[in-house]
Amino acid sequence: MRYLWIVFAMFSTTLLGQTVQYGRVDLYDNGALLSGVTFTIPSEHDCQPTMSDAKGCFRLCFAKHQVGDVICGIEARKQGYEVVNVHVTRQWTLTTADTLRVVMAPKDKVKEARMRYYELSGLSPEEMLWLDGTRLYEVESPVFSFNISRYHMGITPSDVDTDIPQADVVNDKTYVVIIANEDYQQEQHVPFAIHDGEVFKEYCTQLLGIPEKNVHFVTDATLNNMRYEIDWLKATLEAYQGEAKGIFYYSGHGMPDETSRCAYLLPVDGYGSNMESGFGLDALYAQLGSAGADRIIYFVDACFSGATREGEMLAESRGVAVNSKAGELQGNAIAFSAAQGNETAYAYHEKSHGLFTYFLLKKLKETRGDVTAGELSDYLNESISRISAVEGTKAQHPTAHGVISGWRSLKIK
Repeated sequence: MRYLWIVFAMFSTTLLGQTVQYGRVDLYDNGALLSGVTFTIPSEHDCQPTMSDAKGCFRLCFAKHQVGDVICGIEARKQGYEVVNVHVTRQWTLTTADTLRVVMAPKDKVKEARMRYYELSGLSPEEMLWLDGTRLYEVESPVFSFNISRYHMGITPSDVDTDIPQADVVNDKTYVVIIANEDYQQEQHVPFAIHDGEVFKEYCTQLLGIPEKNVHFVTDATLNNMRYEIDWLKATLEAYQGEAKGIFYYSGHGMPDETSRCAYLLPVDGYGSNMESGFGLDALYAQLGSAGADRIIYFVDACFSGATREGEMLAESRGVAVNSKAGELQGNAIAFSAAQGNETAYAYHEKSHGLFTYFLLKKLKETRGDVTAGELSDYLNESISRISAVEGTKAQHPTAHGVISGWRSLKIK
């Protein structure tokens, strides 16, 4: 069977102070050029959308980037087609030496095409779920090598990843930011962080009934990426003047200020020893708390002791665990955190998730989201403290607190 495979060949150069990424769109099987493919880049990269011309050529102009910078989240769209090798659209590096190859196939053939591309023959029906494209983003293979998928890298669907209940209502006034930081530039990677974020996003759109357009999901966020998304959530909540709800989910490294003991979220371009490279938890709570939301819930799968999910210390830290302070909530807020100040937020390798995120998803699935904040807090504390004693070398005790009167009786959904 023949597939219509489309290839984008790209290189970059610098022109008039801008870095320009040139490309060409080809039909893979016969070399013909394809017009009308639209390219869009996340707004933080300051690049205007463009379209391949009659000769199949296009260019992307970056005012704030240069050769060697990493660009994340390209979208290539043409009606009736989808990207097959989705890992290359997740991120690429502006370069004059290499090309970016993006393969597309007709929508009704895209799963078969992905099976061929990633050599995924012999998958079970459950494993076939991975071919929907949302979990094939991190294939570590050469540009022209068709080999392994994230499934082959040791992540298989667990009980919380499949058969997610469907909502019977639409929560169109709930807005969500999900930040999943896994591959750090200077620090150890965070096992399963992006998988955590992916599946939490599915729970938001399916179980909680939040429209897809209301959910911003960012992987491996830099400090500027994080600022942009937090600014967006604040502005959106403010626009509804107390009628909207917010959810902020984070999976990745946290770090403590060893002097003040204040907690910080660590972007992928941050250093564990430099607080200015992080985003303060107090600043997060203050910024979103001032938006006047009806309610905002924080889920933070990170620890702030200076340790990693494997119990080691951050490379840029002093090597001493710090008993960090809980952030000061503001506004109508409830915060769930994976661990107490001097503890480690562990990975749950058997389930391919962070320990906190796994049990969060498990309770949401069991209750279809019909659970109070107090019930969820009690469940997380009991379940995680028990399992962490087996999975880790020390216990992990999640925390929950709120500044809304009667917060424990409020429903999550």
